[in-house]
Amino acid sequence: MAYGGDSVIACSIVFAVLCTLFMALRFISHRIDRRPINIEDWLMIPAWALMIGFCANVISVKYGGVGRHESYVRAYEPQALISWALSIFVTGILYSLLFPIEKTAILLLYLRLFHIHHWFRLTTYFLIAYIWVWGIVELFVYTFLCKPVSYQWNQWYQPPVQGTCFNQVSYFRWISVPNVIHDIVMLFLPAPIVWNLKIELRKKLALSCVFLVGSIGCVASLIRLSIFFRKDALKDKTWTSIDLLPWTLAEPGAIFICACLPSLWPLALRLFTKISSQASKSNKNTAPHGSDESRRYDGLGSKKGHSRGLVSTVGGHDDFIPLNDIEDGPVATCDVSGSSAHSDNDSHDVGIRVTTEWEVTGSNSNAKGPPMI
Repeated sequence: MAYGGDSVIACSIVFAVLCTLFMALRFISHRIDRRPINIEDWLMIPAWALMIGFCANVISVKYGGVGRHESYVRAYEPQALISWALSIFVTGILYSLLFPIEKTAILLLYLRLFHIHHWFRLTTYFLIAYIWVWGIVELFVYTFLCKPVSYQWNQWYQPPVQGTCFNQVSYFRWISVPNVIHDIVMLFLPAPIVWNLKIELRKKLALSCVFLVGSIGCVASLIRLSIFFRKDALKDKTWTSIDLLPWTLAEPGAIFICACLPSLWPLALRLFTKISSQASKSNKNTAPHGSDESRRYDGLGSKKGHSRGLVSTVGGHDDFIPLNDIEDGPVATCDVSGSSAHSDNDSHDVGIRVTTEWEVTGSNSNAKGPPMI
């Protein structure tokens, strides 16, 4: 008899490893950059715990006959159907809890970046309320989908026990629709602000790509939804689960990774700077020490540019600058060579102007009197 459950187990292991890795890198990045832990960072801790539990629960469906046709399971492992039903029930509970936490973390990051826009704040607060209402409603409805609650898995006992259930197939199909709508709105919410920033086109595209990474979770939601409408989830349930469970897992897993990506930006910059520095040392044609060309840094932390990005590097420390703070006014250039700072339009005293000066004084050891400091 054919067995197809290995793909479900492999998918669970991959997402458990990836989510743990990105969670660790998130806090390593905070420690290296000496940034405070924000509310969205704390929210990701219970989200990670739920995600690991989600992956472990999906792995356990192996003991519920997933990967084999239901006719085979009924004939040779009838008790496995009870394990399958229990695993699916726990999966639905974790699914309801994960999304509000993960998406709230992303939306709180949006608020930190674009907090001065009134319409954006209102929309973001509405989306936070929306996803929590959806999560609570789904949790309540799913828990009491059958009467009694235990009938969700006891119905597979032999002989069968007494109980009733709401149309579970319809529930699985339609409960995901509000979640998909929320994904789409979240995906395009930052776009108007990003494209109104006074930064280069390449940086607008780069920022757009960072936010569009969230489309991975949206795509997973749409694929999962399409499978529910194309197939009856309870017909040959142990075999159909091969298609449904990986996408059910990929949906919150992709959103978890997307929620961690912006926090890894400073860490990525440091790695890039270190690699670039090592490459420049091995190049004999590097600019001479102390020249303006070799001492200028752009706002993304790389040399020879302008201060236009998410991070400003001055004095060896990186800090997040809200994107809305650079929306108005000309772009400033930060020159840390000790001379001056200038902007793209010197006739307007707006934007960001950073001037760093050093004054070095000393005294002759043969001179009389106290030394100068």
